[in-house]
Amino acid sequence: MRFLICLFSTNSLKNTLQKKLSSDSVDLSGIPLSTRDVRHVAYHLQTSGSAVAGVDLSFCELRDEGLRLLLPALAVLPKLNTLALNGNRLTVAVVKDLTEVLKDPKSFSCLAWIDLGNNVDIFTMPQPLLVALRRRCSLKSSLPTIYEYTEGQPYCYRMEASIEEPSVYEEEEEEEVEVEVEEEEEEEEELEAWGIAEDVKGSPSFTLHYCER
Repeated sequence: MRFLICLFSTNSLKNTLQKKLSSDSVDLSGIPLSTRDVRHVAYHLQTSGSAVAGVDLSFCELRDEGLRLLLPALAVLPKLNTLALNGNRLTVAVVKDLTEVLKDPKSFSCLAWIDLGNNVDIFTMPQPLLVALRRRCSLKSSLPTIYEYTEGQPYCYRMEASIEEPSVYEEEEEEEVEVEVEEEEEEEEELEAWGIAEDVKGSPSFTLHYCER
């Protein structure tokens, strides 16, 4: 059974790499990549990757050493702008290597988006890596913060708009104002019952004298 799975994976990889690039992307998601497979992918990108704009290596069981083999080939792709590496077995150690490569403005010259989620221990993106991506992004003033894969277009991303809900403090202030208005109306009704409402409206202040017997 394991031999059949390996054979199927190898055939899938070979078929994908031999196909003419569609929509300028290489999608190898879900295909387990051995060290030998990674070398084939690197060679393919070096020889036929001049028009590649997106590479999807998600859920390929990719490890740190595999990504290190791919970095030189990926870094020189002139049109690469999206790179999906989520769902693999990568660690923070290889993120440091990636950050070092991105410090060179000639490497990953068009890269604007990278997905490193759902890996071993990568929970945050280093600040230098984010800064490097920001410098490469054409929309420097408004970078999207939430990316989603669009159905049928795996490398397109869009930003979700959020609707602001009223603040809890604003709601409490509105309730307090309503209570004050109700209290003022009740006071006016009481004054009218005593027959002194008109005098109160006409004068700024008054003193009510009374005595007890």
